Amino acid sequence: MRLAAAAALCCALLTAHATDQALLGKDMAIDPQKELAETRLLEDVVVAPIPISNPTVGTGLAVVVMPFYHLMPNSPLSNTAVAAGYTSSGSWGVGAAQSTRIRGDELRVDGFLGYVELRYNFFGVGSAAGGAGVAVPIVQKGAAFVPELLVQVAKRAFLGVRYRGVRVETAPDGEPPAQIAPLFNQSITITSSGLGPVAVFDTRDNEMNPASGVLIDFRANFADEAFGSDFDYRTFTLEANYYRRLGAGVLALRGYACGVSDNTPLFDLCLFGAGTDLRGYEAGRYRDRSMFALQGEYRFPLGGRFGAVAFAGSGRVAPSFGDMGGEPDLPSFGAGLRWLASEKARVNLSIDVAKGRDGSAAYVYVKEAF
Repeated sequence: MRLAAAAALCCALLTAHATDQALLGKDMAIDPQKELAETRLLEDVVVAPIPISNPTVGTGLAVVVMPFYHLMPNSPLSNTAVAAGYTSSGSWGVGAAQSTRIRGDELRVDGFLGYVELRYNFFGVGSAAGGAGVAVPIVQKGAAFVPELLVQVAKRAFLGVRYRGVRVETAPDGEPPAQIAPLFNQSITITSSGLGPVAVFDTRDNEMNPASGVLIDFRANFADEAFGSDFDYRTFTLEANYYRRLGAGVLALRGYACGVSDNTPLFDLCLFGAGTDLRGYEAGRYRDRSMFALQGEYRFPLGGRFGAVAFAGSGRVAPSFGDMGGEPDLPSFGAGLRWLASEKARVNLSIDVAKGRDGSAAYVYVKEAF
């Protein structure tokens, strides 16, 4: 019943499309200023109340405003997303994300700015800690600023740089258990500031809901005291997505790897279940210095604006990639429904139910999982 109510509420979406007919048909000659002005008009706007269902922070509600627009002729859609939300655990956050495509996609200027206050369970580090199920309630207050610049260096290939500034305050949520009280009885504030390279190969036919193509994305971050960081450490992520039409639907495959160095703060360790790698896990229950996840998903239409997905995958976390062989598998499988919120941008509203090693979880979000 909760999922049905969530689907009904999420369908309360507003879309808008604006065109300036006065600029058309008056003259066969093209006025560059008029053409540029026309391309700045909105293609679509998604405004939606989004029920939140997540095993990490509980249930709640978020409001998302996401306009889609062309900034230049022959450029892909750019979009801005502004969101705010609150959940039953007392967690809340506000943020804005920007995806800018200009000069025919020769230049990508992206970024994120946000603040969150999260209340969730900390299980320790490693598969053994997560599997034991012993948790400490914590509250984390974090602010992040992450701008990124990518330049096209070859057809569909981009190189660039990203700055990542994060400030996180972590404290026990209530009285900590007696066995750890001497070690963790007050707040700890950590600032991470670093630069890193970004390399992307992107042949997808659509960024929001691909039906064909490949995405390979490598990102590294070098946090350093020279940039104002409290610790010197390194992180990297590598993801590879593949999409192809199969029958009436789309087959989507994804591989993801994460690795970090010594001295990495807890919040920057590889978190199994964070994002979409993999669904069915409480984010942070399994965390360590290395991680990989593999998953596949089949997306197919049901009729009208509705569709469905079925997915499965598995992964592991370990102190290093060389230690993966001794760690347990963390499987995931499930299914979900889709509702096409914006036909022009191909943006779906998604509801998934997934089962992991320790239980099941429900998710409600915008776009596809990957």
